[in-house]
Amino acid sequence: MSFWWILALVLVFVGGQMLMLRPNPREQAELLLRNTAKKMNIQPHLVPPPNWLQTDSKRLIACYSVIIPTATMPYWRAEKQSDHSWKAVAGNDVIRKQPIPDIASVVLAVEGQANSISFYWYEEAGVEVLEPLKNWLQALAQ
Repeated sequence: MSFWWILALVLVFVGGQMLMLRPNPREQAELLLRNTAKKMNIQPHLVPPPNWLQTDSKRLIACYSVIIPTATMPYWRAEKQSDHSWKAVAGNDVIRKQPIPDIASVVLAVEGQANSISFYWYEEAGVEVLEPLKNWLQALAQ
């Protein structure tokens, strides 16, 4: 009888450990978001927040980059202000050339250099925002 209790205890322990190895729903959503971005030719990276980016936390931040082979842009950077307006803080005021879509509310900053445009965010939206953001970034590169 005690053999069955010990066997059940071992199975519960092993099963519990296996369940703990599974990613939680937040991690699964981030994985889906990053894999979808890669399929759309957007390169996701986790980076420490740049010194110029004003954030409340020091956790890693997502930087998604779009490579535009035909672009030759000078360096520029725009940041979202606390009132949700955008301000060019370095280089040309490229951000004013195109209308800012509502979906850009999830973005903290946009940075353009040479042949790539990157946006920084906390990945707090779903995969449905990737296509409009990519289109906006490509329009900014024009």
